Amino acid sequence: MAKASDSKEKTVAAAAKLFCRQGYHGTALHDILAASGAPRGSLYFHFPDGKEQIGVAAIGLGAQAVRDFIVAAASGADSAETFAASLARGMAANLEASGFREGCPIAPTALETATQSKALGAAARKAFQAWEQEIARALSGFGVPANAAAPLATAVLSQLEGALLLARTYRDIAPMRRAEAAVTALVRGAGS
Repeated sequence: MAKASDSKEKTVAAAAKLFCRQGYHGTALHDILAASGAPRGSLYFHFPDGKEQIGVAAIGLGAQAVRDFIVAAASGADSAETFAASLARGMAANLEASGFREGCPIAPTALETATQSKALGAAARKAFQAWEQEIARALSGFGVPANAAAPLATAVLSQLEGALLLARTYRDIAPMRRAEAAVTALVRGAGS
């Protein structure tokens, strides 16, 4: 039983990495099988609905990883400003460590499929909404007024997501550094 679970987890982890690097449509099932080392039969056993079902699971995996990162950044910060800076620095470090191949774990899939697949679109929306809520929760915890926390969380997430796209495209971390300055200024201005 543990072996079957390992096979499923390896498949989802491999798919998440491949979708992040080369997009959903740029990744074939045989790519996922090769990267995971899982037997072909396990793919159809664990994911009878095929690639879309794998995509939903991969979005979920990436979404949870980012949510955990947000929570960790909040718990390690002493103010809204250091929290926002920590988010930007952590995302920049991950992007740079991947050789600019891995930015947001779900953006490539979301951009390609959100309007084509109800299941993938719903999974991506749920992920982004959870990140916004987690950022808003952290900002509120640092004293940002409740009526400002949600819109500020959207602005912070949007700024960082856009900067990830630019940094990955430019193959240069500078947009993330500028985004760090921007989100820090945003939360400072919110009266935290």
